[in-house]
Amino acid sequence: MTARTSVPDDPLKPLRTRAWLTEARRKAIHLSFIVLPLELLLEILPWPRTRGEFRLLFLGLTAGAVAVDVLRIHERRVRTFFRQFFGELIREHERMSLLGSTYLLLAALIAVEVFPQPLAAAALGFTVLGDAMGALVGKAWGRHKVFNKSLEGAFGCLLACLAWAALVSVVAHVPWGVTVAGAVVATLVEALPIPLDDNLGITLAAGYTMKLLGG
Repeated sequence: MTARTSVPDDPLKPLRTRAWLTEARRKAIHLSFIVLPLELLLEILPWPRTRGEFRLLFLGLTAGAVAVDVLRIHERRVRTFFRQFFGELIREHERMSLLGSTYLLLAALIAVEVFPQPLAAAALGFTVLGDAMGALVGKAWGRHKVFNKSLEGAFGCLLACLAWAALVSVVAHVPWGVTVAGAVVATLVEALPIPLDDNLGITLAAGYTMKLLGG
């Protein structure tokens, strides 16, 4: 009688589930906003460059996003279009409130208004990368739950934030200790059940932490 050999579980199997693929599509949209902190940090484009120009850009984008959300919530035809086009990419709590992308643009506007430009870039990058990585890792491999989030997701968020912190420190010459503190605070805010949209909460908490530390 031959012994039955056990086949190890495929570690990538969670990445093929419908729930994870839906989350990945949702976070792909979220990750596309990385262009905002990258432009704040590197100033690749000829416009915007100054704080006033960034303020004008983010104000216009935020106003446009809020206007679309108001139409979506109150106009049946627009709401039907969003439901047909985006479907399950829109979370249940977003159906009759502002979308996460709108909150992210609002966070960008506030960040560039109240923080020095390198810190605004750092805080916004933590929000874009940390939130996305935390959600994707948590959805795939999250096993140890704390406050309806997972420790695995928090670890993924922290790694992404630390990588961005390193880039900001090298490019903008912000002290490493300051950006690391921002990364840690961003991870904590993402993990804790704070009654504030993560896009706003992470950006503001990380930004103010770095500002208070003299970044």
